[in-house]
Amino acid sequence: MYPNYYKVNSLSNNVNRQTNSEELITFTQAINLIKSSVNDEYEDEMFYNTIINQAPSEKEKNIIRGIRDDERRHNQILRNLYYEFTNEYLPVNNQIGNINTNMNYKDNLKKALFGELSAVTKYRKIMGAMPTKDSYTLLMSIMTDEIRHANEYNYLITIS
Repeated sequence: MYPNYYKVNSLSNNVNRQTNSEELITFTQAINLIKSSVNDEYEDEMFYNTIINQAPSEKEKNIIRGIRDDERRHNQILRNLYYEFTNEYLPVNNQIGNINTNMNYKDNLKKALFGELSAVTKYRKIMGAMPTKDSYTLLMSIMTDEIRHANEYNYLITIS
C-alpha cells in the first residue's frame, strides 16, 4: 500500500515540477510582459467600449462597464509596478490596434472571453517572477479579476 502511494506522489511531483518549470520566466521577461500588458489593458478598455455600445440591455451594459473600469484600474496598477521596478514611467499610449467593429455582439463577447482567459495565463506567469509579496498580491488581484471577467462574459454569451 505505501509503496504505491509514494510512487504516485513522486510521479505527481515530477509532473508538477515539469509543468511549473515550463511556465517560469525571468524577472526581465516579467517586466517586458508588464510593459506590453499596459497596452493590452488599454486596448481591452477600448474594445469593451465597442461591446457596451452593442449590448442590448442596460443590465448587460453595466456588467461590461464594470469590466472596462477594472481594465482601467489594471492599467494603472501595471504602470505603477513598471515604475517601481524600472524607475521609468511608461508613456501614455492612446493608439490602439485593430478593433473589428464589424463583428456582432455575441462574437465580440466570445473574443472578449478568450482575451480574458489569455490574460489569466499571462498574469500567472508574471506572478511567478515577482520579487515581493506586495507585487505578487497586486498581480494576483488582477488575475482573479480576469477570471471573474471570463465568468461574466460566459454569462453574457449564455443569455444572448
